[in-house]
Amino acid sequence: MSQIVGQVRVRVQNRLRDPERILASVDGTGWQVRAGLGELDLCDPVPPQSAADLGGGTFVFIGRRHTFTGAVDWTAEGLPRLWQYNLQYFDWLWSLLKAESGKQKAEIDLAARGKDESGRQKKAESGKRKAEIDCWDVVRMYVFDWIERHPPVKGACGWEPYPTSLRLMNWALLFGVRYREQFVADGEFHDAVMASIAKQVRWLELNLETHIQANHLLENLAALACVGSVLEGTQARATLKRVMPLLERELAEQILPDGLHYERSAMYHLRMLWLVEMLGATMSPVEERSLSLGSSDLGDLAARMRGALGMMRHPDGGIAQFNDAVRGVYNDGWSDAPEIGAWALPDAGYYGFRNVDGDYLAVDAGAIGPDYQPGHAHADYLSFELSLDGQRIITDTGVGTYDAGEMRRFDRSTAAHSTVEVAGENSCEVWGAFRVGRRVEPRVNEWIPGANSMVLDAEHGGYVHLPCKAVHRRRIEWENDGLVIEDRVRLVSPARLVSRLCFAPGVSLEVADGAAVIRSNGRSYALSWNADVDVQVENCLAHPSFGAGLERSVLVVRLPADGPEAYCRFEIRKIRGN
Repeated sequence: MSQIVGQVRVRVQNRLRDPERILASVDGTGWQVRAGLGELDLCDPVPPQSAADLGGGTFVFIGRRHTFTGAVDWTAEGLPRLWQYNLQYFDWLWSLLKAESGKQKAEIDLAARGKDESGRQKKAESGKRKAEIDCWDVVRMYVFDWIERHPPVKGACGWEPYPTSLRLMNWALLFGVRYREQFVADGEFHDAVMASIAKQVRWLELNLETHIQANHLLENLAALACVGSVLEGTQARATLKRVMPLLERELAEQILPDGLHYERSAMYHLRMLWLVEMLGATMSPVEERSLSLGSSDLGDLAARMRGALGMMRHPDGGIAQFNDAVRGVYNDGWSDAPEIGAWALPDAGYYGFRNVDGDYLAVDAGAIGPDYQPGHAHADYLSFELSLDGQRIITDTGVGTYDAGEMRRFDRSTAAHSTVEVAGENSCEVWGAFRVGRRVEPRVNEWIPGANSMVLDAEHGGYVHLPCKAVHRRRIEWENDGLVIEDRVRLVSPARLVSRLCFAPGVSLEVADGAAVIRSNGRSYALSWNADVDVQVENCLAHPSFGAGLERSVLVVRLPADGPEAYCRFEIRKIRGN
């Protein structure tokens, strides 16, 4: 309820606030790059894009490639909202400036881009429509163009708090630290960027996403802290002083004791880890000491988060895809070497096992969280992911889009996960694009970790509101190079019960004589189940990354439900000698 009230309040404020009027008197006077900053020991925030593409006006976000045939339309009208956001982040500048450090050049159509090397409007000269220019000049061109043609007006996508936060961090880190010599020496560009940063900082401070909270609010606060640490001047110092208590509070709340981010998404955890590493790399020792993080500092917090990330990583190096999580959005270079044997993140509710042979299991037995902002949650109680011999075998469906519609509805549904569905309903009430209503907290009955084995017994009552009052209990054992899953569903009246195993794209399934053979890249595995169930193989789309889906096989098992308890058992074993 408090979140709904907050959203109403923000909508009213947005109608009343006129950014043009509020920011008219804000300029970059007194803002400058802080002296004495060393090299930035930090990986790039996102995977690289082609500098040649970027120079030519081609951008690739969320699996969708788009070329602007004229000057960049910063509103990106007609493209998905998340694509528009990515354009506004300016994290693609890292690719251009990395190319600049290697002295690459980009071919650019000066007439189509509408700018010359200095960033000003220019008409194409006859016979000279294209030119090769330094990537630094391409960066200047785009940033000048954004400042001139995407001013602060009501409803402008780029001036929403979230993209403003990411853009501020990228500009501050790139121009204030990594490429500060070129930036400081480029007086006209320096002054224009500083004036824009001053306006963006002021607007962001007035529009912190306290109504959304979670990763959005932490991005807001990290951006202000980053700018206050990298730049200096009266306003920069004042901004940093104001934001530090809020940042301290959110870090303490959002990072669970076991080290995972409280939205239970490995993808967002990656991003939050990058924020913590970034803050540690840019804050002075005095600034960092002013953050009261209990017995830890930012370095200790980052180490705990890296440890949690290692547990959520498959042998192929990519993340597990529970809740809203896909691969390829953020750079995946963080984590400590994962421990061998059973592992647990009890605060987040993830349990699993790994060995030196490339076998990996992760089970979601946790609550949806945080309770006041569950927008990135899926109806996936007691679902799991499995790798064998270093290959993904059973996976989450992933996320194809954040836009409301059938794809978003399916990706979040129980039917899209390797768990039990009752009466065609979801185990929690996911609706809209980022909403969750009715939900429960699963209970772990037994957890037996071992060096070569694990046992997890857990249950949830996500269906007790139905007439059948079903309770799903799942026992998962890893032992002797094999996985055993036992499902029991207690119910007071008959209901349609379906258990699914959702295989990774590229994995094939051959069913015959009451069993199946799983095949993947020359490896084979035996899959069996109890005889009194009905089994079919269906197909659906998986979304390991945003955008178009990949077809994959799903084993659909219909359980008999004519008694007080339904039962299903799966075994997956390696076939020796293959």
